[in-house]
Amino acid sequence: MKIKILIAFAFSFLMIYNISFSQVTGMSGIDTKELLQTEMENQINAEGMSLEGMPVGNAIDPDFYKVGPGDIITLQVFPIQTSPKNLIVSMDYTILLPRIGVLNLKGKTLSELRDTINQIYQQKSANAKAFVNLKEARKCIVSIQGNVLSPAIYTLPSSYKVSTAISFANQLGKLSGVPIVAVEALLQVQEKQREADRLFSETGIPAKPMYWSRNITLLRNDGSSLQLDLEKAAVENDPSNDPYVKEGDQIIVPFDQTYIEQISISGAVARPAILPYKKGDKASTLLKFAYGLADNYDLENVFLFMPNSNKRLKLSIDTALNLLSGDFDLEPGSSIIIGQKTNYKKIEYGTVSVKGFVKSPGNYLIKLGETRLRDIIEMAGGFTEQAYLPLGRIIRRDYKQQSLSDPRQETYEVMQYSDLKMDDTVRYYIDMKYKQPLVSTDFKEVFEKKSDIHNVLLDDGDVIEIPSNPGKVRVFGQVKNPGFVEFQPNKNMKWYVERAGGFAEGSEGFRARIIRGRTQVWLEGEDDVEVFAGDQIYVPRVPDEPTTVKLQRYAVLASVVSVIASVIFTLATILSTKK
Repeated sequence: MKIKILIAFAFSFLMIYNISFSQVTGMSGIDTKELLQTEMENQINAEGMSLEGMPVGNAIDPDFYKVGPGDIITLQVFPIQTSPKNLIVSMDYTILLPRIGVLNLKGKTLSELRDTINQIYQQKSANAKAFVNLKEARKCIVSIQGNVLSPAIYTLPSSYKVSTAISFANQLGKLSGVPIVAVEALLQVQEKQREADRLFSETGIPAKPMYWSRNITLLRNDGSSLQLDLEKAAVENDPSNDPYVKEGDQIIVPFDQTYIEQISISGAVARPAILPYKKGDKASTLLKFAYGLADNYDLENVFLFMPNSNKRLKLSIDTALNLLSGDFDLEPGSSIIIGQKTNYKKIEYGTVSVKGFVKSPGNYLIKLGETRLRDIIEMAGGFTEQAYLPLGRIIRRDYKQQSLSDPRQETYEVMQYSDLKMDDTVRYYIDMKYKQPLVSTDFKEVFEKKSDIHNVLLDDGDVIEIPSNPGKVRVFGQVKNPGFVEFQPNKNMKWYVERAGGFAEGSEGFRARIIRGRTQVWLEGEDDVEVFAGDQIYVPRVPDEPTTVKLQRYAVLASVVSVIASVIFTLATILSTKK
């Protein structure tokens, strides 16, 4: 009997100890719900069931991010639970807290969830401290419509704001399945806008008005709708105008409109802008829309114009575009102009590079508008014995950027009003595509014949190249022994063709040409035209003719012979009749 009492007492003591220990350290027995949670964690960690990775897009602001079904939360509670656990938010907005039970978090932000969980565990143990983090944002089905490159239904992380979602829909990489012609058209539209931005880039005037960014419509799955102003969200850090996306969102991006009430800011600012007017807009807000000052700002000349009330107000601002005086309510048509100082100073000096066979190759300082080719060669100590002047050239930087979408754009712009014939355009396109950034000069004329015409002015960034004598001329095409011929000075094309064995059978010698090594220009090989080392001589063959062309020629010839015979026969008949 005493033994049974001792066993019962021991069992009761163990039960009480287990309960007490669990309240302090969270080490209670595992129930069915906890087994389920453990199984879900194992699936996430062992089987890699975490949602597919996406670009981050936006950093989470826990005060505004609302937790929802599919979010993966990590929980670590010291000293109760030292290893982190993954908790998945269920479809009914609940999570299963270890040793606690089910917690409903519908409508809670991440910050509110942290506070709630901390309070729960501190009720269990005053020393408990819970750390709650968003390990992976859930995926939401979001419809993006209207003025975007790829209107479609997207699966996006709930960490994306509306502005990020719109940027995602404007990526060219999302145009899968779109015909190539449509993609090329979009690229050309973007290139046209880029060119307009370039032309207006130094004027302080915006290239075009912006409408859509202040007029986004967001339709929520619960039937509510929001009118978003992404411009205000950016400059005022206002999450209400650029919220995180949620399940079932419809984002409608409006197309640009021509006749709208506008406000504008221009002058010495980082981003000149023409934007839709919104009731409640203030001068302080419009200043922020400029994204900062340009380098040439003049804060003594900042004015606000309000044409409807015929007001011209001088504003006092600092370099961060903050108003230092009272603010003003804007009206449609209001405009702020930031004064611009004339920072341009004439550049007097530049740098050129001399390469090749001069006595002191390297970079040299030149005075723009004064230093000429002969001057810089003197600075470089003159030519060495190996220098070969006919191949000397000056390479100059081309500052015009080539079109990213269509490399033929420059050609088409120049040809737009030309009177070239159709046959000329192909040749012109080739010339434009492969034009060389060379300065028109002739080193032989400058330094041997002392020509002032070719003694050109140098520009900043010019590269002067002086090669050595290659000692050969290449003769190819329809010659008997094509290949390199040893160079001999003061010889013409005929001499080099003879050294290559003369014209081969089937050649058309009168069409042979010299190709200059320095410029790749083709010249007729007349007797008085000297061939230089590095030049090429090309001898073409008789053009091939299709059989049909030959038959047509024979047919025409036969017709001519027939006509002549008929004329002769007719004349003979007339003469015999007179007799």
